[in-house]
Amino acid sequence: MLLLLTLGLFAVRMQHHAQAATDGRAVGHVTAQERAATFTFDPTIAPADRDAFLTAVAHARPEAQALIATIDGLVDVHVAPTRAGTVGVTQSVGDRFSVTVNLGVVWRRYGQRGIDRTVLHELGHVIDFALVPAALDAQLDAAIPQGYGCDGQNSGGCAATVERFAESFAKWATGDIGVDLYIGYKVPPPNDLATWGAPLVGLGGG
Repeated sequence: MLLLLTLGLFAVRMQHHAQAATDGRAVGHVTAQERAATFTFDPTIAPADRDAFLTAVAHARPEAQALIATIDGLVDVHVAPTRAGTVGVTQSVGDRFSVTVNLGVVWRRYGQRGIDRTVLHELGHVIDFALVPAALDAQLDAAIPQGYGCDGQNSGGCAATVERFAESFAKWATGDIGVDLYIGYKVPPPNDLATWGAPLVGLGGG
């Protein structure tokens, strides 16, 4: 789930909600049929919104695109308003994943750059839940700075582990650490994004 920080007297965090558990799907198990499939878009999505979502994927580094290509057949995409303070929600539904993004809000404030961060953050949740084993999750989390910017103990270095992964994945995928982009959990980036993401490469391989 991605949150959005607005400028003003108060920093209002717009969160995204991620539900990690899946029913009936073992981590790392994606069938050949699922690998061959792609995103299922809600038929009500406007062509421009669909294009903006796919553009975000296209802006990711090749290694991240390969991971997304492994899990995109598991993802049902919705573009719709989300609960107050949120711009993205990822939930498990049976052995599939529902990703809802509020592209209108993000576009008006941050353009395609914000959409890239939102989409890749949410897809980072899917990759985490579907492909990343617990031991690797712990290894990656240990490489993300902790204890900084802990507003309410739920942001910055104190954000939930699933949000720390998703935000770091989005930064690794684009190389954009989010300077002047007030969206996300303010998670400090790993010291070296390329080194952080290296263990992910190949997780999506047959």
